[in-house]
Amino acid sequence: MLQIFFLGAAIWFIWKCVKAFRTQFAKRGGSLAAYKLGPAKNWALALAHPMAFQAISDGFADSELPEPTDDLATSLRPMALHQFGLRTDLNDNTVRQQLPELLRTRWWSLDLAALHADDDPRAAMAFACVRVAFFVRTAAMLGWLSADQQWTILNNNAVRARECFGSWHDFAHAYVQGRQQWVAHSRADALGSMLTHEAVDQWLADTKHPWNAWAWRTEPAQPLAQGAMASA
Repeated sequence: MLQIFFLGAAIWFIWKCVKAFRTQFAKRGGSLAAYKLGPAKNWALALAHPMAFQAISDGFADSELPEPTDDLATSLRPMALHQFGLRTDLNDNTVRQQLPELLRTRWWSLDLAALHADDDPRAAMAFACVRVAFFVRTAAMLGWLSADQQWTILNNNAVRARECFGSWHDFAHAYVQGRQQWVAHSRADALGSMLTHEAVDQWLADTKHPWNAWAWRTEPAQPLAQGAMASA
């Protein structure tokens, strides 16, 4: 009986360790297994990896358009409205009326329109690319954008990132610098935790992390949306 007790205790301890590891891994950003779309869409969404799998975990790129739970929608809604410069007391119908045109004309300037004099513009660009990918996807998940407009903007954002940076390493470290200079001026970021160059080096050494496993300059295999790219 004593052996059975110790065996049961050992199994319980191992299960707790595995659970803790999975929790910590999710906090680091998940893995390639969470990406279940086509190569071009996965790549465009992977730009948001640090934010997406901190805030949403597996419900970001594991289906064409995930439906957030009520609790998740409640937590994402005020962050997204703030990012887009919309009042947090607007109802969803009003947001659906205002946001598509706002993003069509201004998506590219989000987080870049009001840089401080000492902000590094290249670092700011990496930070903006991450946040555009995250918040545009979030807006679609909340029902504020059509699927086509979502993918059109995400594709343009991916093109911008590929043209500005030469590798995931280049992009990742510029993002860390961009986020550090953002919060240094008391600007809020939804990631909600410190991010260091050492942390992204760990991601870049992980074969299951998209910022290491996927090639950087992979052009989209197919258009992400049926509409003309010029419409974004």
